[in-house]
Amino acid sequence: MKFTSYRKPKGKGHRWSIVSSGREMGQKGEEPPGPRFKRFAIGILVAVAVLLTCGSWRIEVGRRGFVVGRPAPRTYVALRPMTYIDEESTAALRDIAASRVMGVYVRDGLIVVDEKATERLRDEIRQTISPIERRISPGDVLVSDGEVITPADADLLIKQGYLSPDFPWRRLLLTALVVALWGYWQFHFTAAEGSKLALKEESYLLALVIVGWALQFFAGGLKYEATPFGSLPVAGWSFLTLPAGMAYHLVTSAGVMGLLIVMSLESLELMVALLVLAVIGFLGYTLLRWNTDTRFKLWKGLFASGLVGVLMWSLAAWSLQRQIMLQEVLVLVAFGAAFSALAVLLLPVWEELFGILSPIRLMDLSSPAYPLLRRLEVEAPGTYHHSLIVGTLAEGAANKLGLNGLLVRVGAYYHDIGKLRRPHFFVENQLQGSNVHDDFSPTLSALSIIAHVREGLEVAREYHLPSRICDFITEHQGTGCLTYFHQKAQSMGEDLPKEQFCYPGPLPSSKETALVMLADSTEAAVRALDISGKEVAHLEEVVSQVVESKVREGQLKRVDFTLRELEIVKEAFVAVLRSMYHTRQVKAIEEEKPLLALASPERAI
Repeated sequence: MKFTSYRKPKGKGHRWSIVSSGREMGQKGEEPPGPRFKRFAIGILVAVAVLLTCGSWRIEVGRRGFVVGRPAPRTYVALRPMTYIDEESTAALRDIAASRVMGVYVRDGLIVVDEKATERLRDEIRQTISPIERRISPGDVLVSDGEVITPADADLLIKQGYLSPDFPWRRLLLTALVVALWGYWQFHFTAAEGSKLALKEESYLLALVIVGWALQFFAGGLKYEATPFGSLPVAGWSFLTLPAGMAYHLVTSAGVMGLLIVMSLESLELMVALLVLAVIGFLGYTLLRWNTDTRFKLWKGLFASGLVGVLMWSLAAWSLQRQIMLQEVLVLVAFGAAFSALAVLLLPVWEELFGILSPIRLMDLSSPAYPLLRRLEVEAPGTYHHSLIVGTLAEGAANKLGLNGLLVRVGAYYHDIGKLRRPHFFVENQLQGSNVHDDFSPTLSALSIIAHVREGLEVAREYHLPSRICDFITEHQGTGCLTYFHQKAQSMGEDLPKEQFCYPGPLPSSKETALVMLADSTEAAVRALDISGKEVAHLEEVVSQVVESKVREGQLKRVDFTLRELEIVKEAFVAVLRSMYHTRQVKAIEEEKPLLALASPERAI
């Protein structure tokens, strides 16, 4: 599976892919998912959201719930400072003041009590009594354990963020509606950006969202304030494997959806959690986009994001005049460290399930100690050295074009691993003066050489190489032909079609695989000409001929190279080759003679 390198490609209709440009649409297994899958994905998101909402409600009711008219299961304390009107005490005080009015007497021949006038006076006296305001601070006891909860207590507890045991049907319906609209918008956003994702890629994004919500639910279940830290692993995986813009969008928008699902909408903790999530998304975008090529760097970047998130949580809690305990801060730091480690541990699982390629995996594959590269070095040293040079050439051009140079270099390292089956069949591994093809028929020689592509795929599967690396194996030859053996067959009187001596393809479908094709042919051409230091000036001509021949043959017709980009490729190849084929010729050092020796004897006297 493939998403685009760490930037958005220019123009509409370009496919996103993880770490590299993707294949063109229409290839087998690469069709984008249809409306049925999108409806299915939105349904899955809504179902997961509903289940997590119900689960979080059950946990919160057990943790912070209450029932009116029943004894409190525990002591409820204030979570935040608040000033409120004590309606019950205000009403009692007003009744006491009004009760002092015994009655209004009217003398109309007889002294009688005017009930209406009495009640009007009592109401006027009640209105003169100002409402009683009470101020509570965090930690103040609201309802003691075993005390019967009154409606006034319930109103105060709800304002403090405690939950009523009534099932939140309205919240559930709102969650389902918001998630459905968000899921629809996600697909619309992808289409509007000109991104065409294959089924496996859409499934990867769907899995990231669901796992992110589950981690937020798990964190919130352990500690309510730790809910946003569940987004740390998703931030790590997204910024390593997705384009930066898409990763930031996924982390923030899916993270906000997760917070709305898991946390109570009435609580101030939700606002604080949103601030923490914003910090995680911003720092992930800043710290993880570049140079995250080791597992420790990944953990360090995520842990740093978590630390700043804890700092933001502390500042927000302080601004809300909430009591901050050191133990609580340390627990949140521990959550950040644990979720950062979880991101590192589960990254290989994502790579294996969805075939994604992270910079960390690419660095592992590029190590000379990797078993397959080590085997190539021992069993086919000529091919190994050739692959290193091809990797250097292609990486230099990729960097000039703004592509993922690391991916190109690793793909070049493995593009010829099929030669391990019969290394002595290839000229770079043959001893001087010894060529097994001298004893073979041209058709058998061509068949054995062409087979190295198919056999390379077999070796790649044996070593579980990612599918993106396998693309370099299958596409680096395109549909090129072995002209030498075809001409040899004709000279022997065999009238065979040229197609019998050509590779089956496919053609390169990305700029990365096309660069390896060009670098492979360029290195072979330069080596065949045996260019010496005096002939370095011919490099530009050789490189131009190779590139132009590939264009004429139609090998690059599935890749949207511009003429300017091809010129950049040529310049990059020549620059690398010049450094490889430099000379060691230096100006001779003439021994300096003493001044007296240069002078004539007469003048010396």
